[in-house]
Amino acid sequence: RILSRRKKGSARWNKQRLVVAKLHEKVANRRMNFLHHKSKELAPNFDAVAIEDLNMKGMSQALHFGKSVHDNGWGMFTT
Repeated sequence: RILSRRKKGSARWNKQRLVVAKLHEKVANRRMNFLHHKSKELAPNFDAVAIEDLNMKGMSQALHFGKSVHDNGWGMFTT
């Protein structure tokens, strides 16, 4: 919100852009860490793991979840 109020291209806009980028990086790192821990927990405990092929775009539109469905990182978990 703060970034959207800044004049694009100004020094304060660039400073705030870096703050927002750091926050996004922290969220991405936390998500990667969580997914890595969960997959590492599943791998030694089970011989086979079955993953359902979900239509995430359809789920977000039909069930009115919005961005929360896209924010879970299902693709990263399957890889």
